[in-house]
Amino acid sequence: MDSVICKLKLLLLAITFALVTSYASASYAQDDAMGFESYISGTAVLGDGTEVAVNFPLAFEQDNSVWYFRAGNQRVAMYLPPSQYNLQFAVQENDSMVYLPELSNRYMRSFKVTIGDHELELIPTAVAKYGVRLRIDDRMMMFDRRTPSVSIQLDGYGITGYRAEGFIRDLSIRRVE
Repeated sequence: MDSVICKLKLLLLAITFALVTSYASASYAQDDAMGFESYISGTAVLGDGTEVAVNFPLAFEQDNSVWYFRAGNQRVAMYLPPSQYNLQFAVQENDSMVYLPELSNRYMRSFKVTIGDHELELIPTAVAKYGVRLRIDDRMMMFDRRTPSVSIQLDGYGITGYRAEGFIRDLSIRRVE
């Protein structure tokens, strides 16, 4: 009887050890997978016609056991990245130009950049309010105010989507597919 109890105790101890080990390795694997590095990259055309390259990093990275959220050259220690990163536009309505500090330190006439799996393009046009439109993936947007924003949605593993505020859907552009 004692040997049966001893064997059951050993079996229970082995099962407990296996469960704890598998849980610890699963947690470690998930922690190891957390983090990302993405770029807002592409080109922008400035007000004077100069074309500049855009390469603005967004990252959640670990350095010496401390997690940091990085946007451009700025870095902040955090347990998790913020739930969103906002691109705040400033429209210069008289000249049909837009200022977006992540892309350039000067006003721009146009730009075309990718952010993760998404593409943003500022398109000059004479028929839209403020003289510009914004294309987000396949959606054409018109500026509804002078200070709209695009919120890049984030989690611990990367970019999950976007949300545009201060724009309205441009239904005047119909595409035949």
